Amino acid sequence: MNTERVSFRTTRDGVATEIAADAIEIALPGGLSFRILAFAGRKGSATLHMPADDPQAPSFDVFCVEPGAANTVFVSVERIQKRQLEG
Repeated sequence: MNTERVSFRTTRDGVATEIAADAIEIALPGGLSFRILAFAGRKGSATLHMPADDPQAPSFDVFCVEPGAANTVFVSVERIQKRQLEG
């Protein structure tokens, strides 16, 4: 993993304040969430991560990334139900 760190800032009324954190958790409506990690990804990119669920869980979460504009991307999480294998 890359050892370069991403810096986190919050902005309010045009004033930026740095946040000391290893990760920021983004809580979405419906109880789904993901994290932005403090370690830079490939080629200096931000790293978004979802902890893996138990392999026996009946569902799993996946990222949904949609373009919004040249400078906007929408990121959400979708819960997928696993198919039941019939024997």
